[in-house]
Order: sequence, then structure tokens, then C-alpha cells
Amino acid sequence: MEKVSKEHKKLIEDRASLVKAMAHPVRLCVLDKLINEGEKNVTEIVDCMDVTQSNLSQHLSKLRDLGIVEARKEGNLIYYSIEREDVISIVNVIMRGA
Repeated sequence: MEKVSKEHKKLIEDRASLVKAMAHPVRLCVLDKLINEGEKNVTEIVDCMDVTQSNLSQHLSKLRDLGIVEARKEGNLIYYSIEREDVISIVNVIMRGA
């Protein structure tokens, strides 16, 4: 059996972290909403899984820290979007099987 290279191990660890972050119900809801409806601010996505705005902001912060979502500030509002095609593909498979 061939030994897994350090590079491949790193790729596996990175992908596992990505999937783990996306696996939380609130985060999956947020990602699905952003994919289906486009860029949104916290107020526009707070209805995901009936969480508080503070709790949602924590989840968005985690997604942003991992590079899963991007944030754009406009006045007092921060708008979030997904730019990673791999994340869009993974969420679509999870939510729609395609």
C-alpha cells in the first residue's frame, strides 16, 4: 500500500475542516440562502434556523475566518456572499443531491 504524501494529508485536513465548518445547521442554512438568494446582510438572513442576530454573526465570522464567505461593507451594513465554487457545489449536493 502506497503511503499518503504530506501534501495529500494537508489537502485532506483542509477539506475536512471545510466540511466540518459547513456541517453546522445554522451555517448550512446561511450558505444555502446565500447560494439561492445572493448577497445578504445579517438582518436579511437572521431567519435561518431561528437564531439571534448575535449568534448568526458568530457563525458568519467563523465562515469568514475560514474563507468560505466574503464580507463587503456598505455604510453601516456588512453584506456576505460565497465566492468559492467548491462550497457552492458541496452545498448543492447536500441540499439537492446535485
